[in-house]
Amino acid sequence: MSHAPIKHLNIICYKWGDRYSSEEVNILRASVRRNLSIPHRFFCLTDDTTGLAADIETAPLSELGRIGNGPKIYTFSEGFLGLGPKDYVVSLDIDIVIVGSLDFLADRPELDFVIARHRASRTRSRGHGAVYRLRVGSMAHIWNDFVADVQGWSNRLPGKNDNPFSEQRWLEHHFKGREMDHFPDNKIIIFRVDCAARSFSYFLGRRAGQLGLTTAFLGKARLPGKGEAIVSFSGQTKPKDVLHRHHGHLKQAPFAAEHWHL
Repeated sequence: MSHAPIKHLNIICYKWGDRYSSEEVNILRASVRRNLSIPHRFFCLTDDTTGLAADIETAPLSELGRIGNGPKIYTFSEGFLGLGPKDYVVSLDIDIVIVGSLDFLADRPELDFVIARHRASRTRSRGHGAVYRLRVGSMAHIWNDFVADVQGWSNRLPGKNDNPFSEQRWLEHHFKGREMDHFPDNKIIIFRVDCAARSFSYFLGRRAGQLGLTTAFLGKARLPGKGEAIVSFSGQTKPKDVLHRHHGHLKQAPFAAEHWHL
């Protein structure tokens, strides 16, 4: 049985510390505005509202769970942002490039939780937290369990690159033994995996990087052209790093320069 698409969405992103700038949030907001025809609100949960565009609604981060990527788990709390059980939120990472219509985010309203598939995962069964949609309060235990023992879970589920807590691993923990519902595979792709972005020198390993050897200046990254809407820059490279030149072992991405702007 097919269901009518969701009529209204609440788009959210999280910004704290100095990893992302207000300009990057403003670009995300502008990109959503250009590509989402469904009525929506746009929120930024942040510890610093300076420089954010006027049409971005702001909300404070939770005082609980502020370790590593713990603040992002707040999305799962009951009554999040004063919204109710008939409301849906879509969480977007700031470091994505939107290249097509986002209206697919409103499909399959019968699902309480739907997430991008982690296309860099060996098992292809894990979710990729760069993009997910949640019916507010439908999975409040994910937040409640975390804040009941923040330090303990941080010790057990650290992230990469000295991140003391991985919200990705936390979600995987709660979905252990059962599948997640995913957005269509072609809609959300990963830059380094799906866009021919990795140069030959990438496959030579870390030693090549330490020696400053790269072939990334040869060729350009490109979209696969399979109806993609979102390109996730999962990892340390940001969209702005590849707008006009290569970055490390990753090639320049002309499509990012075309789509990633105010």
